Amino acid sequence: MSRLRICSPREGHIFSNVWRLESAPALALLVLTACASSKVVNGFLVDDARGFKIPVLSDGWRQFEAEGVEVAFRAEPGGQVAALFVSCEGRQAIPLRILSRRLFFGIGAKRVMAQEQVVLNGTEAIHTLLEGRVKDAEVMVSSYVAKDATCVYDLVYVAAHAAFEERLPEFERFVKGWVLTEKRGR
Repeated sequence: MSRLRICSPREGHIFSNVWRLESAPALALLVLTACASSKVVNGFLVDDARGFKIPVLSDGWRQFEAEGVEVAFRAEPGGQVAALFVSCEGRQAIPLRILSRRLFFGIGAKRVMAQEQVVLNGTEAIHTLLEGRVKDAEVMVSSYVAKDATCVYDLVYVAAHAAFEERLPEFERFVKGWVLTEKRGR
């Protein structure tokens, strides 16, 4: 499988070279810049410096590493991907709707099926459900974008169109377990 070129959100495109990907699950490599500072505690990935915790997926999910991704899981079998990206670049004055759009650059024939403001454990977020095409694959994406004063948190689920619903409830539990915490040690 080819690797994506790393693009930061400031460059305005995350899916550069996405056409090189060999399969829809590889979309989880839609990398944002992040610096690893997390640990697993009692089944949760905890990052004190960037102030969050999120449950670790198990039961048929295999964790994998990708540059710029805080945590990523691939379902086996099925190939669906769930990931968390964190980008801390200082003051985050950009509205959530605009921040959510950057996730989808590089997906062709995209159609936003739904988009709504939601609250994730007390934090305002925007949820987007989108379908599109990468190379010759039909994909569906469910994403949640939230932010605090200095960081943006992108929770993303990507699957081939035919397999999307199969693991979506597990991704939703993953999202509902995400919580902002006090930032320490930065």
